[in-house]
This record gives sequence, structure tokens and C-alpha cells, in this order.
Amino acid sequence: MSFPNIPNITPTISITTAQTVPLLLSSIALEELALAHIINAEAEKLQFVLGTLPTGTTLSPAVVSLPNLLAVDASVQRTLRDVIKKEMLLEFKFENVLDLLTIPPTPPPPTATITLNVDPSTTICAFGTGSNTATLTGQVLVNGSPAPVGTQVNFSVSNPALGSIAPASTTTNASGNFVINPIFTATDGPGTVTITATLPAFPGVTASVTI
Repeated sequence: MSFPNIPNITPTISITTAQTVPLLLSSIALEELALAHIINAEAEKLQFVLGTLPTGTTLSPAVVSLPNLLAVDASVQRTLRDVIKKEMLLEFKFENVLDLLTIPPTPPPPTATITLNVDPSTTICAFGTGSNTATLTGQVLVNGSPAPVGTQVNFSVSNPALGSIAPASTTTNASGNFVINPIFTATDGPGTVTITATLPAFPGVTASVTI
């Protein structure tokens, strides 16, 4: 009978709970297989003494006395008692493995949203009449609630030749709002600039506004 293949396990191995369960089940199966061999050996012991096991070996003496048969039977009982004890331990082990299979599912990762506003929201005059700056405001929410204090927000512009943002990053307060409202400063030249806010803690979450 072939044995199941078990991965090479070293002291530095790193496995997840899902990978541990089949290893534990394999160990239980191997121990059950060993106990099955022991039980089979004890059964063949009785068959041999009773003469029902064809081995070609002649007993000496040829006739087994009742005291000798009872002694063999007592030996088998002692061995089977030890097997039963081991079976109880394996049952406890198997129940613990079942507990691993009923671990509550991992909650989904938090989701974040970011809002970005700019004032003024239309035309900025770098030269001539009007202001050449705009103030950026916004809020970060995580699972619908204000983000943790200190959540970082980064800013970038689509065309640096038409303007810049200072500071280029800020953090949030207890309400999820920007602690420092960055200022976009326009430079000379007509065009359209898209300002984008990103969250390093939540890759892929962005907000954009176009001036």
C-alpha cells in the first residue's frame, strides 16, 4: 500500500490555515492506517494459533491448550485496548481539525471614497484680471465613515506646464477632511488641467477635477 505524498516540511515553512487542514487530515489518515495494520496483525495471531491461517508452519506443541489460548487472547485484548485509546486521541484531533473548517469568513477589505472640490471651479487667470490660484478641499471616507486621522492624500496635475500644487500631499483630520487645503497655482498659457487626488493606503481610489 502506498503512502500519501506530504510536502517537505522544514522549521522555516510558512503555510496558511487552508494549507494546514489537509496536512492534519493526512497525518490522521496515516495513524489510522498504522492502527489498521496492528489490528490485522492481532487477528492473524489468533488465526495462526487456531490453525485457520495457512502459513505452512507447524505449531509446537501441535495441540494448543486452553490456558495457552486464553493467554494469547489476553495479549490481543491488551493490544486492542491500546489501539482504542489511540483511536480516542485521533477523534479529538479530528474534531479540532473540523473546528478549523468552521472558522468565520474573513471580512471584506475596507472600501474608501474621496471627494475633491476646487474653488474657483472654472477659469483661473494666470495674468490679467482675476486670481491665478485655486483652493482644493475634500474628504476621505472609509466604509462610509471618516477616514482615520492622518490618512495621506497625494495630488498631481495632468499638465505641470500649466500649474502646480503646493503642498503636493496632505492628511485628514477626525472628520476625514484635508488638514491642509492645497493651493493650485496657474502659470501663463491657455489650456485645461486635471487635478487628481490619490490615497496611498487605498490603491486605485482617486478623485479628479478639471480646471
